[in-house]
Amino acid sequence: MRASRYLIAACLLGLGLAACRIDKVLPARNGEKADPGTARPGDSAAPGTGAGESGEPQRQSQGEEILFDSLPEVSKPRLPPGLRDFQQVFADAAEKAIPAVVSIYSEHNLPASGDGSRYDDFLDNGPFQYFFGMPESKQSNPRPRKETGLGSGVIISPSGYILTNNHVVEGADLIKVQLSDESEYVGTIVGTDKPSDIAVIKIKAVTAKLPTLPLGDSDKLRIGEWVLAVGNPYGLSHTVTTGIISAKGRKNTGINSYENFIQTDAAINPGNSGGALMNLSGELIGINTAIFSRTGGYQGIGFAIPISMAKKITQDLIRDGEVTRGWLGVSIQPVDGDAAGNLKPARAGAKIRGALVGGVVPGSPAEKAGLKRGDVITKVGDLDIRDANDLLNRIALLIPNQWVEIQVQREGITLDFKTRIAKQDEKRIAGARGDEAEGGAPATAGLSVARISRELKERYGLDKSLGRGVVVIAVDPDSRAADARVREGDVILEVNRVAVDDPGTFATAMTQASKGNKILLLVNRKGSATFLTL
Repeated sequence: MRASRYLIAACLLGLGLAACRIDKVLPARNGEKADPGTARPGDSAAPGTGAGESGEPQRQSQGEEILFDSLPEVSKPRLPPGLRDFQQVFADAAEKAIPAVVSIYSEHNLPASGDGSRYDDFLDNGPFQYFFGMPESKQSNPRPRKETGLGSGVIISPSGYILTNNHVVEGADLIKVQLSDESEYVGTIVGTDKPSDIAVIKIKAVTAKLPTLPLGDSDKLRIGEWVLAVGNPYGLSHTVTTGIISAKGRKNTGINSYENFIQTDAAINPGNSGGALMNLSGELIGINTAIFSRTGGYQGIGFAIPISMAKKITQDLIRDGEVTRGWLGVSIQPVDGDAAGNLKPARAGAKIRGALVGGVVPGSPAEKAGLKRGDVITKVGDLDIRDANDLLNRIALLIPNQWVEIQVQREGITLDFKTRIAKQDEKRIAGARGDEAEGGAPATAGLSVARISRELKERYGLDKSLGRGVVVIAVDPDSRAADARVREGDVILEVNRVAVDDPGTFATAMTQASKGNKILLLVNRKGSATFLTL
């Protein structure tokens, strides 16, 4: 029977490579002769014939090896020249990217916990302690804990600077970086920027010159272009996936304060954060940052920070350790359906595109230039402004004290202004698209609001008759507003007993209220009015 098993196993190994005939292999019973059409273990062929008594080719005998070299080769499929060249482009781009993409592993030391679980007590202290309460317990000897994370990064300098996401390394007590040759180094944080989710770390590598990726121009990307995503998903280092540019300028996702995402369907999963999004020329065009998912894994929608945005932030972090942003001093909101209907375009029937000014901060560059509430900012320098989020990003990337020309539409007339951009104070950030997105209010307690519109009523299920107040569209989780349990979708009606009707009056009321110790908000939540104190 053992020979039978060997022969069957050997034939199974050869499936798909060569035909394998299996005859019955039956041992003869005691006192019987073996059937001529069968074979017993140990049967041999006649000398020099290469065949057994039946005249058939000799079968594999026990202990012999199958020589795969003697089997016929499977013919290789031939690709058409055009398809072969297309395939080569992907392989060449991946080959360029892999050495410059790293895997990042972070460790966070968590405080010792004195309230360990009963299950842990059972494991650590034994059954007698667990059931009968012996004097020694885990709660009297709390142990420190460690939390680990993983992500990716891109080498942007031969000297060891690595670009990644802030959320990959934020608060890490230890950062380990693994290169494509599996060598490991300790990374140090050079600088981080939470609003954009960009971070720069550095390693001291033995290699004299580390590989890098050339930077592409993300502003020139076209929807439908092929791209590659390279990273460390689930710890599977240097994984390469492909897809296309699905959309550009994605905003209002709630991921970052400054958003201008490239959307792609290239597979991005946990661990890909901080990795490279590149074009088929082998150029870095984005930093993979987040996914839209209802399962926690890939569902065809991934977001990357454009390299045009990351480049300036990275330079600031390496040079100064922090990011310096420009500030204009206006509260802005989208030119949505309701607002657009009350605005007069420069040409009859023309669609107004830009950022609607809801308020101007006294003494700001905007006020000095002559901007007024109700203006629509349509251009900054030579760049057209598509919407409020676009203005937020454009102003933030300007250098403080830089002179810039601003074009607006006012009552159907196009006007040009010139002003000197100021340095943004973090206290002025209103932090959200569609309201104080440019940082117009000195203090907003972490709230982001927008004018009530038909779209927001549908999004948050607000009463259709609701006409006054401002809608909360985002709450900073580390803010006073979050501590006071203000929620997205709340409608703020009053600030310290002062009625607010739009983001501009809200900004003014918050500025005045911030001079005191407490801020009293009157909030409409699902039709019920309630007071909240910040």
